[in-house]
Amino acid sequence: MYGNWDNPGTTQWVQYDFSSAKTLSSTAIYWFDDDQGIDLPASYTIQYWNGTAWVNVASPSGLGLLPNQYNTTTFTPVSTTKIRVNVTAKSTFSTGIESWRVFGT
Repeated sequence: MYGNWDNPGTTQWVQYDFSSAKTLSSTAIYWFDDDQGIDLPASYTIQYWNGTAWVNVASPSGLGLLPNQYNTTTFTPVSTTKIRVNVTAKSTFSTGIESWRVFGT
């Protein structure tokens, strides 16, 4: 579980680092919402490391913000050693992730 308590309205990120390149094509995020100071985010983006810089994945489809379920996003496959999700909080709330999965080979 990940939370960024007391950082309302900010953009924070969570990242996976792999020991070797993986080909990734989708992700699923289960948002954490405690009905107090942590709420569903306003938005998010998914980026991968291209070897020199962070780049948004191409053609993301999904980017869901629904509670109590995994929100799946597919994208054009990428080969990378790192992937991250940039989470933008609503102006008066912080954000959290209960579980984050990435899929590929």
